Amino acid sequence: MGWTNYHGHCKYCDGHGEIETYILQAIENKMPAIGISSHAPVPFDCFWTMKQENLHQYLSDIGCLEEKYGSGIDVLTSLEIDYIPDVTGPDFPFLKDIKLDYKIGSIHFVDQFQDGEHWAIDGSFDEFKKGLDEIFNGDIKTVVQRFYHLNREMLKTQKFDIIGHFDKIKMHNATEPLFDENEEWYKQELNETLDCIKENNVIVEINTKSFERNGLLFPGVELFSIMLEKGIDITINSDAHYPEKLQVGYEYVADELIKAGYKTLKEYKNKTWVNVPFTKDGLQW
Repeated sequence: MGWTNYHGHCKYCDGHGEIETYILQAIENKMPAIGISSHAPVPFDCFWTMKQENLHQYLSDIGCLEEKYGSGIDVLTSLEIDYIPDVTGPDFPFLKDIKLDYKIGSIHFVDQFQDGEHWAIDGSFDEFKKGLDEIFNGDIKTVVQRFYHLNREMLKTQKFDIIGHFDKIKMHNATEPLFDENEEWYKQELNETLDCIKENNVIVEINTKSFERNGLLFPGVELFSIMLEKGIDITINSDAHYPEKLQVGYEYVADELIKAGYKTLKEYKNKTWVNVPFTKDGLQW
């Protein structure tokens, strides 16, 4: 038994380590598959996304490593692709000629500062407060609603396989309470977004990147039974930025998913997404 990970970042963006190091760690972990999914290039300066000029080498590296290790583990080629209206997205033309096994669609940027700089909502708390104050005049409800609106717009207009950390806008509540996640307006945003996910047959990742640091999951345990009731497919990803973080929090998440009633995870096997049974100890691959 072993786990998979379809969301991880290496030296080509803001991750740490060679692609091969991640693959070797995955083999050591007895993982049947690993997806390499660096942040796709964006058409403006951004220190944590891949540079456009490095995309060809990134794809070539994964291809070579797939040949080298493919007999022992499925090595999958992917990108985490930002959706920014009229700027970039999972289904934009620059990706048309790129062969990917799957695509992750994510929202990191919400609107722009007056000077045109795109505001990333998952940076430091100070950066978040700056955007909140300067772009949205301190109106946190409007920011949160805009974030979920962009998620739904991405779901309706783009073609991709996995939606990345779709409730990440809540992350800064762990530093300072900015809004009440139990208020009806917030629950309504979540519900509308989950319905949109189901309507567009997109897989939800349970993202464990922050689990060790502050216990956060994206989405949280409170949504597991709701997603099951809506018939939403899920997979577990660690959003690893270090090779040793490939399976952070998996056992805890699996146990909570089982308590909620989930019996299978969506996994990429034989070039397609299939339902694979799991226990808290791993996939029944």
